[in-house]
Amino acid sequence: MKRVQITGKSVRKFEDGYPIVSLTDLENHNDFEDGAWVQLENHGHFVATAYFAKQHRGIGYVLSLRENEAIDERFFAGKLRAAAARRSAFADVAAYRLFNSVGDNLGGLTIDVYNGIYVFRWENQALKQQSRLIYSAFDRIVGKAFPIVSVSAGQEKAQLVRGDLGKQPMTIMENGIAYPVDLTSGRQQLALEFRDIRDWVKADSAQKRLLNLFSAETGVVTAAMVGGAVEAVTVDPTNRATTATQAQLDANNLDQAAVEMRTMDVANYLDYAVKHELTFDTIAINPPAFVRGKKRAFTLEQDLQELLEQALKLTHTGSQVLVTTTTPTYNLKRLRQTVNDAVENYTGSVSVSTTFQSPADFQSNAADRHSESLKGLLLTIV
Repeated sequence: MKRVQITGKSVRKFEDGYPIVSLTDLENHNDFEDGAWVQLENHGHFVATAYFAKQHRGIGYVLSLRENEAIDERFFAGKLRAAAARRSAFADVAAYRLFNSVGDNLGGLTIDVYNGIYVFRWENQALKQQSRLIYSAFDRIVGKAFPIVSVSAGQEKAQLVRGDLGKQPMTIMENGIAYPVDLTSGRQQLALEFRDIRDWVKADSAQKRLLNLFSAETGVVTAAMVGGAVEAVTVDPTNRATTATQAQLDANNLDQAAVEMRTMDVANYLDYAVKHELTFDTIAINPPAFVRGKKRAFTLEQDLQELLEQALKLTHTGSQVLVTTTTPTYNLKRLRQTVNDAVENYTGSVSVSTTFQSPADFQSNAADRHSESLKGLLLTIV
């Protein structure tokens, strides 16, 4: 295994459990080799075993802080065994996350379960090259009887590794609501980390009007309509959002006439709604890190505050605004600051009544503040 020298500054953070290797950690940046499994050292002293990979965060992940620990089937089985034990309470849940990357101490892999079918999502090719060992470890812990689907980063189609998927799309039942999910697609169609939020929306939507901005895969519109909402408007610049919402409404025999689906720039819709003095009882906002619309692009870092300021103009006393993000680099502290900045420019009174974070199956890593999958705040107009 190749030995790579890291800076003295980097030693402490890895020893404290930080899981991601960055180029700045290396004494010599030329030591990076995509797909390499390496020992990280400082002045000849072992620090960690890691692997390098081209990916969206950093250049690789730490695997072990034990110098003589072999990275083999037994190693991966240990990670999966610990993860499965943490999810014992989810055994009867139709869809949940069994393994959550750095949260379960193996960055680069997530495993979701849908009605007993396991979907392996590979963040990079370096770890996927070890898939044979990882599947064997999975068989030791979970068993060989279950179908497995594999999805690589950016892949449009899923690969069936083994078993029978049955008829697709399949129906996932959650809290009395049916969600169609097609496991032959590489794109996630139901955001499992929004489970608790969907439960809240269903319980709190009777006789209310909902505005949903971005991300049909959150399932918020369907949860609201099942919960008794009188009407909803959902706005997203992508066509797939409308398609997903229609499929969810159909699966629950809901009247689509009560849901206005607009494929357009969210900022343009907000301008229209403010001009026409529209108001809503609940506004759900889950913006992506970046999306290019027909006339405008939205960037979370630059545009969320203005979006919130516009959304607050569509409220009345008693309205609630739910703002969430799953962007790793936008943590809860940053979200609170953006909300506070937006509220300062609002003439009414706003209280933050609830904080939402990922459900228990979305294990996070305490040493990596970006590993929390979901961050959310519920604002109430008082």
